[in-house]
Amino acid sequence: MSLNLEQHKLLGLEYWAKHWYRHSLWFDHYSRLLQKTATFSPQALEAFQNQRLKQLVHEVYRDIPYYRDLFVALKLKPEAIQSAADLSKLPYLTKALVVANFDKLISQKKRNFLCKIAKTSGTNGSPARFIRSFHSINFENAAVWRQWKLRTMPGKRRITLRGEVVVPMSQSEPPFWRFNPANQELLMCGFHLNDKTAEAYLQKIMAFQPQILSSYPSNAYALAKYFRYHKINYQFDAVFTSSETLPPGVKHFIEDTFQTRTYDWYGQAERVAAICHCKQGTYHIQEDYSLVELAPTMGPNFEVVGTHFFNTVMPLIRYKTGDLVKLDPEQSCDCGSHFRTVAFIDGRACDFILTPEGYQISAANHIFHGVENILEGQLYQEDTACLVIKVVVGSGFTEQNRLELIKNARENTSEHMRIVVKVVDYIQRAPNGKFQSIVSQLPVFDDAAEAFAAIV
Repeated sequence: MSLNLEQHKLLGLEYWAKHWYRHSLWFDHYSRLLQKTATFSPQALEAFQNQRLKQLVHEVYRDIPYYRDLFVALKLKPEAIQSAADLSKLPYLTKALVVANFDKLISQKKRNFLCKIAKTSGTNGSPARFIRSFHSINFENAAVWRQWKLRTMPGKRRITLRGEVVVPMSQSEPPFWRFNPANQELLMCGFHLNDKTAEAYLQKIMAFQPQILSSYPSNAYALAKYFRYHKINYQFDAVFTSSETLPPGVKHFIEDTFQTRTYDWYGQAERVAAICHCKQGTYHIQEDYSLVELAPTMGPNFEVVGTHFFNTVMPLIRYKTGDLVKLDPEQSCDCGSHFRTVAFIDGRACDFILTPEGYQISAANHIFHGVENILEGQLYQEDTACLVIKVVVGSGFTEQNRLELIKNARENTSEHMRIVVKVVDYIQRAPNGKFQSIVSQLPVFDDAAEAFAAIV
């Protein structure tokens, strides 16, 4: 499937418009701010957090109905929240509460046409919407670019291999990619990478000669396997991963194959917390990005709870992400940062759906987009010919909702796959208490360390 000249021009304009939107003057402002806060002493960092928190609390009390009602019910004034220690006076905010109080959590005074709506199923499979302000989008972009700029020079050619549907799922012949001139970036469709198409991907990559790989860990791992299988040596300056858990075995294999370092970024659609690798490969909580609490759980890990700093259109205070981290007993790093460290992030699984054509699909959230009356959803697979969608539904769930879900699943997986929607009362959690958005019983990608040892 090829694009004509006019379609290429429109696509190019779309890429440039997105680039300008995310790299406005506010992006420059936040980049300068984050350069300063990255070197703050613990005392200066605490003062910065408290100042941002107090300003946020006053704004939400004034502009956000949900928080104004909450403060009245608790008989609190904004002045009661002066520091992170005072946040315990407020209850946690959950995704269920956001869904139930969506309109009351929005500042109508600040919402405008520059805001964006993020729709996601998240790690717990429950669809939700979150509004991102223009400021918060530019701040997020500045935070990500801070990590990138510390590891490599900006402006280098890169390939992006993630969960976006770059070309139609029904497409069976290359190209499975699009060029983004605004970022010198080759957007490659992760859905279409399989044994039959791998050679075309490798040929395009070798012709493009990218210096940076930005990818889901599972996609980067699959790409590395194909480079190994075809006995092609290639070196990236850096590999940046995000949106999935990065197991040590996967990280080792990617780095060994591409003779480089892998730098991981943890975030979520809600944008309430960020954790990323420093130059030493240590995970640091980005303390100037948001206020992060680590809440104890029933097990040995801690849950990430975050409070926005820069999204005053739909601020989330003490939001429970459902993502777990393992604490670092050392709590120190040779990089010199005063940001707290964690040993490991158990935020998202690397399981994926395998289609009859051999496509690996790790982004489950697209399937639940726009379908109403679903409380929780999980994709389950035992056979490549069939995908079972387990859903916990609300009282308004209809046959039309079921058909929409099947339609979404086919569009985002394969038209040749049988889709079964199974309504259940409860979706079983994993042994660690985490919800798994994808459960696969197929003997693929079972254990990254074992796979690495087998190939090497």
